[in-house]
Amino acid sequence: MPTLLPRVLLAALLLSAPASPQLLSPTVLQANQPNPTHLKSFADTICRNAKAVTPRQRAEAIWRFFLTDGRFVAPGFFYHIAGWAYEEPTGEVLDPLKLLNSYGFGLCYHIAPLLEAVYEAAGFSDARVWFLTGHTVAEVFYDGAYHHFDSDMLGYTTLNGTPPLSGPVASVSQLAADPSIFLNKLRPNGDSNPDLVPSPWYPADVRARAIPGLAELFSTTSDNYLFPETRYPQAHSMAYQLRLGETFTRYFQPEKPSLFYLPYRHNGQTYTEFPREIAEYNIRTSDGPRSQKDARLWATGRFDYQPPLSSARRHVFPIETPYVIINAEFQLDLNLPAGHSAAVEISTDQGRTWHLAGRREGPFTGSFTASPVPLTTTAHGARTQISGQYAYLCAINLSPEAQLHHARLTTRVQLNPRTLPALHPGSNELHYISGDNPRHIVTPDPAIAAARFSSDGAQGYWLPTSTAPATLTYRLTNLTAFAAGARFLDLSTGLAPDKFTAETRKAQALPPPAPKFATIAWSTNPQGPWKRLYSFPNIQPKEQSLLWPETDHHIVLPTPAPELYVQYQFAGLALDSVRLATEAAAPLKPCALQITHQYTQDGQPQTHTESIPAGQAARVYRIDTPTTAKIENTALILECR
Repeated sequence: MPTLLPRVLLAALLLSAPASPQLLSPTVLQANQPNPTHLKSFADTICRNAKAVTPRQRAEAIWRFFLTDGRFVAPGFFYHIAGWAYEEPTGEVLDPLKLLNSYGFGLCYHIAPLLEAVYEAAGFSDARVWFLTGHTVAEVFYDGAYHHFDSDMLGYTTLNGTPPLSGPVASVSQLAADPSIFLNKLRPNGDSNPDLVPSPWYPADVRARAIPGLAELFSTTSDNYLFPETRYPQAHSMAYQLRLGETFTRYFQPEKPSLFYLPYRHNGQTYTEFPREIAEYNIRTSDGPRSQKDARLWATGRFDYQPPLSSARRHVFPIETPYVIINAEFQLDLNLPAGHSAAVEISTDQGRTWHLAGRREGPFTGSFTASPVPLTTTAHGARTQISGQYAYLCAINLSPEAQLHHARLTTRVQLNPRTLPALHPGSNELHYISGDNPRHIVTPDPAIAAARFSSDGAQGYWLPTSTAPATLTYRLTNLTAFAAGARFLDLSTGLAPDKFTAETRKAQALPPPAPKFATIAWSTNPQGPWKRLYSFPNIQPKEQSLLWPETDHHIVLPTPAPELYVQYQFAGLALDSVRLATEAAAPLKPCALQITHQYTQDGQPQTHTESIPAGQAARVYRIDTPTTAKIENTALILECR
């Protein structure tokens, strides 16, 4: 088995336990706030708030919502910054739910797939992504044609001679074939003509007199590549479980200025900080992933869990979050006689291997705190076993006479504060809803036939070893639903994905058979019969294309299954980024929820608490503040009681 597998982020082991009080995905939103945990609702609310009805209006409303410069749209949901939306081992984050909820920032190659995802969630028949070698853009299909919208560089362009607010928006192919579509929008002095362009129209490029360079980016077509299939993965879910004794605090700012998820890059041998400092633009890693243009910041949150304890000598607690993990700490109240001890371990591979986080020897009575041990320490932070993950196991081991009176497990995460229900002066209508059953991401070792893993140490993919289809079969256990996905790669062009740039890298060309072949299928029996989820599209795109489709599928089983098999087969292609998750719907025993809004009103701390009885799935409530008050939001706290 190779040392670097194409694998999803690791999750907690599914443990058999009786039902305990819990809540599924409690969510609080302002009235008419787009719900970033569900793409369709999110897209529909954006369009409804903009009173966008026609396809053109809906396309423009979504483009405008994501403009990265906060001058042009409130609340400035997404902003432009390099180097911070990255997760090992898969690389640049392209999953729309992660970008919306844990990040809220990125570059063109993040926001173009995000636009594609939101356009498709809004009901457009197709959206797609272009890589222009130096810039990545999105197109959406309506009125019988594709239309190019760019939220990263802040512009769209209507065809020559048509009104900027109602004329047909040009496609990438039209802009590539006719640079005058760009250039005719300029005055002789190089400024844009406001009668011919919408606002905003590439403001940075206009100021820098760079519109001819932008036109050239499109018109030099030899290095323009289309992603004709889905560019973004859809494996992530924002569903989570809040257990009795667990509190989730979501801050509107970093809990501490130095607290953020710091991505690390692995080159096959060493880990280094992924963000780069650029003195010319005053970009400093110590500032964290903050907007370089305005006051927008990231935010953090924390899950605090006080688990039930027993007389067992080993306790294992799964920790799962829908937000990317920054760090954790584990506080134990202990009584340790001489010769006895307590130890805390963590696992990110579902209990196959464990790493010591801390150990205390007796005699000792009092509070002991352990944390994941830094694996890499650099100028601006440290990489631990759990940073950049979404789940782990925490084990507490006690020697025979050690006594554990209380435990508190704290996991800190990063989030986009513009997803929170920010209170404002006047009347605030809040909507509480409970949500979906969480998915447990799993990484079982596959049964392999006619396949090998090819890697440069940092990134790689599975390849066939013969003319027979390569086969990877994964066994899943104890589930009521599952999700399966992957990215298949046509390498016939000699290009492969580069996880460090979300662009391309040179690879050995893989001569394809005719036709190329790939499927994903599942069965409750390792011998079949197999139910097909996906077949590779044997299309012949007209444009220069990168056939690297991302495909994800969610299946709810008619009856619970003790075991199930997912099979990937392919020939003439490579397989990358295998994604598997299970759901195990235990009997739900709901707990009561306490919702607390913390804020300041004209500088004075304020709280509003709302108590939701056990079993109540939704509620609408109000928080009224003076219309002339200055409101600063501090935190939203959800506690399962």
